[in-house]
Amino acid sequence: MRPRPQIADRARTLGDHRMFPGTRVWLTCALCGWDKSYSAERVIDRLRALRGGGFETPVGAVAKRVAWPCPGCGRVKWRSDLAWPPGMDEREIKRLADLYRN
Repeated sequence: MRPRPQIADRARTLGDHRMFPGTRVWLTCALCGWDKSYSAERVIDRLRALRGGGFETPVGAVAKRVAWPCPGCGRVKWRSDLAWPPGMDEREIKRLADLYRN
């Protein structure tokens, strides 16, 4: 996974996934490095169903809501970010941006 660029002057939110086409919510164990990516839309829908947030939820707050233990080490210490999946190059990102814009 490749983390997305920083956004200056404000905290990252789940709604920022619309500005960077193809990004996914990247959940990583801070202790062993196990990781998994999730669709940002599904995470937002789940937070809304639980009445725990939505588009304006900071990306770092998603990790605080995960209570299940890591499959790799069995401990609970998560961090989250938005990232592009492996294999997504600049050409594909530009193609998706043009597709969503038009």
